[in-house]
Amino acid sequence: MSYEKKLLQMKGLVKKNSSEQIKKEVSTYQLPFYTEKWIQHGLKLIQNEHGFLFVKESFYSNEHIHGNIALSKLNQAIKFMQNNYPEHPLTVSSNNSFSFYDTETTGLKGTGVLIFLNGILTKTNDGFLLKQFVLADPSQETAFLYASDFWKDTQTIITYNGKSFDLPQLITRWTMNRNFLPTLKQHDHIDLMHTSKRIWKGDLERFKLKQIEEQKLGFKRNGDIPGHLAPIIYFDAVKTGSPVNLMKVLKHNEWDILSLVTLYIITVDLMTKKDEVAESSVTYTNIGKWFQDLKTTEVSFDWFKFVVNHFPKEEACVAYMFLGLHLKRKKLFIESIQAFEESLKEISGKYRLKVYIELAKLYEHQQRDFESALKMTLKSAAYMDSLSDSISTQTKLRIEKELIKRRERISRKIIISRASAQHNKKRVQMP
Repeated sequence: MSYEKKLLQMKGLVKKNSSEQIKKEVSTYQLPFYTEKWIQHGLKLIQNEHGFLFVKESFYSNEHIHGNIALSKLNQAIKFMQNNYPEHPLTVSSNNSFSFYDTETTGLKGTGVLIFLNGILTKTNDGFLLKQFVLADPSQETAFLYASDFWKDTQTIITYNGKSFDLPQLITRWTMNRNFLPTLKQHDHIDLMHTSKRIWKGDLERFKLKQIEEQKLGFKRNGDIPGHLAPIIYFDAVKTGSPVNLMKVLKHNEWDILSLVTLYIITVDLMTKKDEVAESSVTYTNIGKWFQDLKTTEVSFDWFKFVVNHFPKEEACVAYMFLGLHLKRKKLFIESIQAFEESLKEISGKYRLKVYIELAKLYEHQQRDFESALKMTLKSAAYMDSLSDSISTQTKLRIEKELIKRRERISRKIIISRASAQHNKKRVQMP
């Protein structure tokens, strides 16, 4: 009988029997034949009211170095975000505890996929405690999930790609065992994969955690197992009783979680905007864009100024464009035009099209320089044709319609302006 059928059968028994009978039945479970062997390799057997599981606990002092970053910097990073940007997606709520979380599963998708390893790292008074909960065997899933304590107090869970994988998987498994378990709390969540993409888009080609470690965290794995082998290793450990390779999976999980801590630290460190420039203009421009998307206008404005002040003009072309938009909102139109003109020296793609359009608007409405406005409008139309493969048909049609209206309007203004100038010239020449 498959595990899922056994689970459904067990759920049927729950509906018929009292909670006391369930506890009695749980207590009759026999420990697996490999219990002593797993204990000898550093795992500890724990039992709860739902059954049993294994756990490995590892402690790290505040001075522990992972890659080239000390874990002691975490408290400072968390406090910096709470004090300076309390509404930012990277900020841990001051009302919440927090943990770093990573799972290993028996597959990637499907209702039959199990979590067999829950890695949860929390902060202690004098360091960090990592608890790695291991599913003793598939029949003990309820005990395994219950031990995570995710049913207790609300907290902030920090993951890497947890939004798409770890948390949905946890919710699925919790739902499958909902007749046994307390209700899963609604936790806050910070996904550092999305954070990494916001900050290093255009700077990094890949966003696998391993690449982030090597290029940003100063950490290189030696003797790591490929993640896709973890399910095979787990089932082999349960079948044969040998935990040797399973312990390598735990080490893989341990490195993942320690990298989450240092990734959070270095990400916040970038936002402190120290005098020393440690990243590219692309990275700092991305940070400014992130704050702009969050409607934190003055902060984003400061970031774009930081880029244009610390990098060569050819590297800061995108920052000049965003700076131009800010200056326009501040009604500093001359400065805005100057920033846009500077960005045109190197900028390309959709941003170049945007700069042409913004300059056309400024020349028409603020400078009343209709000749320059028409020139920029025509450049907009010509450049958009070269972008036909990178913008949607709907967007292209909308912009084309706007450009046609602008060109016709500006052309009329030019005719009126020229006629008025000619009329005034005649008046001056009259005796």
